[in-house]
Amino acid sequence: SSDTASHAYIYRHMPDVYGVVHTHSTYATAWAATGQNIPCGLTMMGDEFGGPVPVGPFRLIGSEAIGEGVVETLRKYPKSPAVLMQNHGPFTIGRDAEGAVKAAAMTEEVAHTMWAARQLGEIIEIDQADIDKLNDRYQNVYGQH
Repeated sequence: SSDTASHAYIYRHMPDVYGVVHTHSTYATAWAATGQNIPCGLTMMGDEFGGPVPVGPFRLIGSEAIGEGVVETLRKYPKSPAVLMQNHGPFTIGRDAEGAVKAAAMTEEVAHTMWAARQLGEIIEIDQADIDKLNDRYQNVYGQH
């Protein structure tokens, strides 16, 4: 794959990551084409992403460059398992392949929903303090253990 070097870069520089997914899903890729974060306007985004789905820099395909951009962006957004590489598409990470696939599916779902919301009007973003509470509850309390 032309993305092998980038995926390998992510694994080498993010030691807790054991799954990486890259797609060109329609709505997430549309946000990437505009160079915009997907704003955090849903509690499920606070839960899963800890804020907006960030957009990373434009990088050319075929080297480690995209992987460098993914790592650089996710270090700025350490709770997010997803980044939209500008003019390219989403990359997601996980503790395993299943986690990375889940993040990819959720990225596309919120990209679609936030796109639809924007058609209706301005998105009401959630305050970061509330996002932090949502994320902590979801990551540490919610669900069966």
